[in-house]
Parts: sequence; structure tokens; C-alpha cells
Amino acid sequence: MNEPSTVASLEGLSISPETLRKEDWLDYLAEGIDELPVTERLIISMFYHEGLTIKEIALVLEMSESEVSKIHYDIVLELLKI
Repeated sequence: MNEPSTVASLEGLSISPETLRKEDWLDYLAEGIDELPVTERLIISMFYHEGLTIKEIALVLEMSESEVSKIHYDIVLELLKI
């Protein structure tokens, strides 16, 4: 079976999930989030920190739900490559 893309990405960076401490993973993740453009940071913050739905975020940012959903999906995939 194929491993999830997260594992494959981590292997490509010579980082394995087994050896990566939770604190280190959170540091890498925080750095990746800090480097995102403002709108992308807002989407991540509203979704994970404030608990807003995609629909609510779309209303706040005056974007379509599908656009917010796609951006969110792309951000998550990109952050998993860290």
C-alpha cells in the first residue's frame, strides 16, 4: 500500500514521523503558517483557531465557498510538505 502523502513528503525531507517530536512538528507548522500570504493565514486562523466553517469564512472574506475551500485545501497540502 502507498503511504499517505504526508509521510512521503517528510521522507523527501529526511524527516520521519517517528523521529519528529510533536514540538518540532508544531514549530515547522508555525513557521509555514507565518510565511503564508495574509488571506491564506486568515483562512487557516478562522478555520482552526476560531472554528468558523468554510461558509462563514467565505462570508467574512467576501469570497465564494468553493474558492475558500480550494484555498484551504491547497494550504493544508502545502503545509504537509513542510
